[in-house]
Amino acid sequence: MRGSVVAVLAAGTLGFAGLHKTVTIDVNGTAIKVSTFSGNVGDILAHEGVTVGTGDLVVPTVQSSVGDGGVISVRTGSPVTLTVDGKQQTIAASSAATSTATSRTLAASRSDAVGRSELTTRSVTLTVEGRPRTIVTDATDVRTALQQIGVVLSDGDVVTPGLDTAIEDGTQIVIGKPDDSIVTVTETEKFDTVETRSDAVAKGTKIVTRKGVDGQTVTTYSVTKVDGKEVSRTVVTQSETKAAVDELVTVGTGDPSKVSTSSGGTSRPVAAGTARAIAKDLAADRGWGDDQFACLDSLWQRESGWRTTAGNPTSGAYGIPQSLPGSKMASVGPNWRTDAKTQIIWGLGYIKARYSTPCGAWAHFQARNWY
Repeated sequence: MRGSVVAVLAAGTLGFAGLHKTVTIDVNGTAIKVSTFSGNVGDILAHEGVTVGTGDLVVPTVQSSVGDGGVISVRTGSPVTLTVDGKQQTIAASSAATSTATSRTLAASRSDAVGRSELTTRSVTLTVEGRPRTIVTDATDVRTALQQIGVVLSDGDVVTPGLDTAIEDGTQIVIGKPDDSIVTVTETEKFDTVETRSDAVAKGTKIVTRKGVDGQTVTTYSVTKVDGKEVSRTVVTQSETKAAVDELVTVGTGDPSKVSTSSGGTSRPVAAGTARAIAKDLAADRGWGDDQFACLDSLWQRESGWRTTAGNPTSGAYGIPQSLPGSKMASVGPNWRTDAKTQIIWGLGYIKARYSTPCGAWAHFQARNWY
């Protein structure tokens, strides 16, 4: 798919003069087709015996070039008597302005609004194979502008913007041969987030139960440039090298005092000096309130019953947080085998790094029976 129009008007060499062409000459509504080698409008009209006088209107101008299939319009002037502030003046005007009358008197006041019709010209930059030139044209689109100056496109030429594009003052038209290349790009496909509401999780809590993973796609493009500027990009091949994984989030809707506890739905009293009391204080230091402690209480009650020496004979997990292996807790203190505080500090750090919050860890445990 090309972003610009590939125009092939005729096979041959790009040129501005000296080309054989067929042109239509329209004089006051009477049109004839002529075959000519003349360079500009004035030469063509002179060769065909069309005399242009003062007041005659010629479009395009006599100095302009015209291409094959172009149209030259001539409207001959007629004398018109104009009365301004009581004074008469005879002027020459084109037949387009005088309609069917060859001589008539017009009266006007300086205070009246006088409409007029004028030809709008535009200054356009035309760049051909890297060489720019400025042209002045009354054409309203790229195709007509190129025809007016006699441009003949050869096979494979690319015109930017397209031939049917409207032009305005300052428009840049580029004609050149396309430069094709192959470009391979690795692109990231962002993962989606899927949220699930649950009254088993305290209201106001969001638990990421599965982290999202971005996907990756490798795309090969065919890129076309004209004069160093990209004008089109087309997909040649595309393959997914890594699939995106949705992020799963549980959004809590339950009462914090009644959810995620190990005693059937009600919060248990926390006795001073116990491992649970130490954990509640340390959790609070991290900004985790009663709702998060309720999740932590449920999790470690199921994992170890809050016993510092709890061991899993099958996996080798050890202690209150069931560290696997238990020796990981030595990073907090050498007394990791028996000290509740050491084990709890390590366990809370593990939960923070892996699940963000105790409720995140508890939700994962409920789904998979491990955390």
